[in-house]
Amino acid sequence: MTTNVAPASFFRASAIAASGVPWVADGFHLRVKLNPWIGFPLHSFAAWRLEVFETEGPTVQWRDQWGKALTMPFDLERVGGYAEAAVYGVPADEPYIWIEIDAQDRGLRIDLLDGHVGASGGARIVASRSRGPFRFGHTSIMRLRAKGAGAINGISAMSQARLAIREFIERKPDLTFGLPLPRNDWFVPDPNLDPLDAARQRLEVAAPTRLSPPDNPKGELPDDTDPGEETRRILERIAPEFVDPWLRQGWADRGRAPTHALLGDTTTTPTNQRLEARAPVTPSLLTMAIDPQIARYLGLSATIPFGEAKPPEPANTWIIGARWAVQLKRVIRSASNPFGVPVTLGDLLKGSLAPAGWLDGIMGGYFPEADDIIADLPNRPEEGHGPWTHLPLLAVAVAAGDAPPDPPDPFRLASAGAGGWNPQADPANPGSGTWRQVISLGTSPARGMVGFARTKPDGPLPLHRLEPPAGEGFVSRALPIVPNWASNNQRLVEDRNVPTDPNGASWTIWQSDEFGQWSAGAPFSQNLPPRPKPPEPVVEASYRAKPEDGSVGQRIPGTFRLKIDIPDLARTEPGGLPVAGLRLNVDGVDLPEKAAVPGGSVIVDAEPKPFGVGEQRDVPIVVTFVDAGGGLSAARLMSCAAYDARAPKAIPTSPVVIWSSQSDATGQAELALKWPPREGASRYRIYLGDARRLAGALGAPLAESPIRAAQAKPIHLASAQLKNKVVFTYLGEASGSTAPDGLVHFSTRIPGGLRSVQFIRVVPVSAGHAEPAFGACGLVPVAVPTVDRPPPPLLDARTEPAVGLTLTIRARGLRPDLLAAAPGGSPEFRLRRTKRDIDRRFAPVWTAGQLAGPDADGSWTGTVEVPPDKLVPFVELFWYAEVRYPPEPAVPPGEAPLPADGGVGPLWGAIGDVSEGLWSEPSLAAQSRLVPPDAPDAPPEPAITREADGSVKITIAELSGFQAGPVPYKLEVYRRDPGLVMARLDAIDIVAAELTWTDAAPVPPGAIYDLAVVDPIGRRGPTTSSQ
Repeated sequence: MTTNVAPASFFRASAIAASGVPWVADGFHLRVKLNPWIGFPLHSFAAWRLEVFETEGPTVQWRDQWGKALTMPFDLERVGGYAEAAVYGVPADEPYIWIEIDAQDRGLRIDLLDGHVGASGGARIVASRSRGPFRFGHTSIMRLRAKGAGAINGISAMSQARLAIREFIERKPDLTFGLPLPRNDWFVPDPNLDPLDAARQRLEVAAPTRLSPPDNPKGELPDDTDPGEETRRILERIAPEFVDPWLRQGWADRGRAPTHALLGDTTTTPTNQRLEARAPVTPSLLTMAIDPQIARYLGLSATIPFGEAKPPEPANTWIIGARWAVQLKRVIRSASNPFGVPVTLGDLLKGSLAPAGWLDGIMGGYFPEADDIIADLPNRPEEGHGPWTHLPLLAVAVAAGDAPPDPPDPFRLASAGAGGWNPQADPANPGSGTWRQVISLGTSPARGMVGFARTKPDGPLPLHRLEPPAGEGFVSRALPIVPNWASNNQRLVEDRNVPTDPNGASWTIWQSDEFGQWSAGAPFSQNLPPRPKPPEPVVEASYRAKPEDGSVGQRIPGTFRLKIDIPDLARTEPGGLPVAGLRLNVDGVDLPEKAAVPGGSVIVDAEPKPFGVGEQRDVPIVVTFVDAGGGLSAARLMSCAAYDARAPKAIPTSPVVIWSSQSDATGQAELALKWPPREGASRYRIYLGDARRLAGALGAPLAESPIRAAQAKPIHLASAQLKNKVVFTYLGEASGSTAPDGLVHFSTRIPGGLRSVQFIRVVPVSAGHAEPAFGACGLVPVAVPTVDRPPPPLLDARTEPAVGLTLTIRARGLRPDLLAAAPGGSPEFRLRRTKRDIDRRFAPVWTAGQLAGPDADGSWTGTVEVPPDKLVPFVELFWYAEVRYPPEPAVPPGEAPLPADGGVGPLWGAIGDVSEGLWSEPSLAAQSRLVPPDAPDAPPEPAITREADGSVKITIAELSGFQAGPVPYKLEVYRRDPGLVMARLDAIDIVAAELTWTDAAPVPPGAIYDLAVVDPIGRRGPTTSSQ
């Protein structure tokens, strides 16, 4: 078991033996990667080269692309040119760190894959070889993939378990490398080296000798560089300006560890607002180290020329170690993570916490001053993350001899969305515009730096920041790009200033590995983004109606004036073209396109389609901008109210009086009218005028007639002269909508005590508020029916059997003025009849008629004869009489004016109906009863039958003449036994034409029966005897 080998996610080392590798100097290259949670170590890294090469045959299972198991040897061509291998049976802490595939190469490529499936679900390539030997070194080899043509014959591998690390490193390190910092409270350099001079040597020995793709996107030759100038650029300009401020901030304060240190700056925005930004030191430095030159400066990479080390072997193993200050209780993931419990740094480093005093001793022997920092760690501020401790860790790096990895594969580029246009820098002087494009590098993470160049329309042009700028005494080089990591697991780069070209644009993107070896360029093209639509127009609309011209048909009602402001480029979306034209559609009719000038206005006069008289409606207006490229804006859909100013025609009226309802308990009467709708009327205004006031306005006295219809006639005829609304009372409005009968309905309540005739004037109003002349609208006479009742009449009832019933009604005290209001009419009476003594007002009405008179004393009389055959004998009846004044006519006597066609009429009833008066209170009751003059006849002869049990059954038929009605006749039965007097046995109601009665046993022989009929008033007729 190899103790204290760190998890690769915290401390990983890698190595290659570069010989003739493009962009990489010849020699052994060591590279370490650190997790920001542990940061940089307390002292420089120590590295030992191990001369160990003990291989074995690992347990490997190959499968083809369909998952079928393969057995070595096998030809790739026979399995579809694809196979994957998985290593089995290896302890997690003793993985294979070197592997070689024995293969015949006929166009073969073998990839070393990451043993863990990434977030995107695919396989991440760690290294590739497209030529023999097919050999790889890595911290944990678990998966392989073979593609192309060739034969896989066998595999040999070396396990980390073969490394006797403790034995091999108990000697002086082969080299050290670390931060370019002097001794401080958080770092100790190699005491035998000047840290800054050591950094300079690391840079010089591996300085670039040819331009990278970002610095030479055209690939022009010669592309060689001056290594001395490249080194001077880093040491004298890039490091002092971009790196050293972070180093000073991170390692300057004993009270704050570099893993917690922040670097901030304050500036002012273009709007003069204070802007403060801070960033963590350690992650920022590790991000800068993606550039191998910066990694060498920071002591995260070292190079050993071949001349200073033993020649490369198939497996060149390096052990790299250091000690860290850590807070094992620092929470890395809060309890809100999917596992529901907090995860600490100690939890993640659990496998590396075995006692390692021997390793501590070895490190302390080479970096003794670090022991002073370690001894002081318990006294350092915890900052809420628990106590400090130190932790020695090791990492294993294996260079696969003369088999350095191939350059990385080109990215599989894709658009991360359509391009977007940039705002014009100077809208007042617009240019052709620029746009921006985001490009996805795919789901596989970049293995190192990213190079980005625009090849068209103005390229090749590197899209990197060049530092230092040209002309400042240094070579100017592109700073590396670190792609954004988007939420959808895509890595993104963006060109933010693409010139406009009809053919769009194209780019080339490269990636490098961690040692600086660049991939081939990946091309990407994108069409010019679609131009955004012009903004939706804003329209000011006004309407001017044409005046009344007396016409009655369809006509153009008026004119719209439309004002549309034309936006300049400052008010359009970025990338939008100037507005060049305007399209309008008014009321469904397209108008000729209008030219437009940005920043100006367009005024258009337009007419709607013809309207009817008084018509009003919303006229649809559609306005659309047209830009210089023919693009259309979103249509502005609006409506503008238009109306025809002609007034609707007046409604015809008639002089016939229309009656309201009777006054109710509240003292109000309902007036309900109806009339046919008038063309163009959206509503109707209703006015009420009193006859006396209107007569006064006319300068004429009110007619001295008790007949209100006669009073109304002269005022109705003079209605055109009543032009002043002041003499009328405004009642309200009726909607122009019609009821189900197709007519306009209006109802209102007026005082029920009005005695004089009233006049209604209905004025139709158009939607444009036009109405006919007030005087042209006729008057409708209306009146409230009289509420006067005559006194209750007297009622006499006389009954004679031979003649029948005579009822006499006498009405007295009738008012002459109310009689005069209905000339030629007579008071009316009605009779109520009931067989029960109930409330007289609820007795049913039996008949009605007119009274005659008056006689000398002013009485009115009515007589009703009821013949005997209409009366039921012996039934008592109660009679009540009511009288009322004669109905008031709707027209003057002798006249019969017809209702106006299409005019105003009553909602209930018909125009011309009279106004019937109210009935008086009922009279006192008069009673009647018809009594026949004689007693009833003897009953018919019965049929007598003696039964076997000794009883006697008596049957009597033909009794229909004795059925009186509600009060029945009775049949009395008598029996006289021999030697005894006659005795009454029963009295039976005669309710049918035949009766049967049984005399219960025993009945002595010789008994005689007498039968007699008794009427309802108790008169008994002759008897009929039977034996």
